[in-house]
Amino acid sequence: MSAPAADGTRARRRIVLLGAGGTVGRWYRAHLTDAGDTVTTADLCAGADHPGDVRTPSAGLRSAVATADEVVLALPEDVAAACLPWLAGATRPETVLVSTCSVQLPLFEAASEQGLRAPLRGVNPMFSPTLPSAGQSVVLIAPGAAPEQRAGAGAAGVVGAVGTDPHVRRMSARLEAGSMTVSVMDPAGHDAAMSVLQALPHAAVLSFVDALLAAPVDVPTLMRIAPPPARTLVALACRILAAPPEIYWDIQRANALGGDRRKELSSSLLRLDALVDADRADDFRAGLASAARGLGPYAAEGAEECRELFELIQRRRTARHAAPDEAALDTGDTGH
Repeated sequence: MSAPAADGTRARRRIVLLGAGGTVGRWYRAHLTDAGDTVTTADLCAGADHPGDVRTPSAGLRSAVATADEVVLALPEDVAAACLPWLAGATRPETVLVSTCSVQLPLFEAASEQGLRAPLRGVNPMFSPTLPSAGQSVVLIAPGAAPEQRAGAGAAGVVGAVGTDPHVRRMSARLEAGSMTVSVMDPAGHDAAMSVLQALPHAAVLSFVDALLAAPVDVPTLMRIAPPPARTLVALACRILAAPPEIYWDIQRANALGGDRRKELSSSLLRLDALVDADRADDFRAGLASAARGLGPYAAEGAEECRELFELIQRRRTARHAAPDEAALDTGDTGH
């Protein structure tokens, strides 16, 4: 956190943003830098202050990092890790490094192995940065943090070193000022949670669309009659397919627990298959009841969220179907 200046205002921070041209880099600059900060950008795109591959930094980029108060790694996991050797030699002990990786523990471990003098923190927006940020959840990652601790205005719940961590407090304040919900986790706790919240659902959606496209069906015909659950799953798959593949590859590959989640998903499908093959309807019903109990209060809340989502899908479909009819009326074309 920048110290107050002599006149009581906050001193300007010098920030170097690696991967500034990506969606996460742009989101970070919009929500986690202050108006008075000096932001130096580095990216493959020509419009950056230091264009080029950040794994092989220019002398100018090294010089900017050497005097920076904060260096942000808005980079894929493997690129961020490849930058650690030169960052270990270029950063000052008082400089803070911030990782935006979807999987955090490997980078924290690599930073320790590299003898990085600068403290490392992490930030993971739990949504696509292309969406509005207000009301969304963001996880901050710091060594020694307890999983699922709340930060910011309710920082009494943040214990130990995290409670006084100036970097976590600064980021928490900025994010909460933007109406985001902030939680603080340690790297291992973060990655364990992401294996369930990201690796598992993404694997389920990708498996669904793979099976759908392998079936002897005509997709346009199916989508004309698809009920809301099927349309929702296809929409989730399309959301993944519209994003850079590296994002979802890193989530599956870099998380050490991702393989466990995929195996559990596969085992669950095999159990369902066995129940159906053996005509064990009572066991099927018991499994659903057990799942509802396991979800606790969210079982009812989730059902309501799903109802609202399905209503939105139906309204969009109704509007699309009405549009051609309205256009025909405007032109006097009745189809006869």
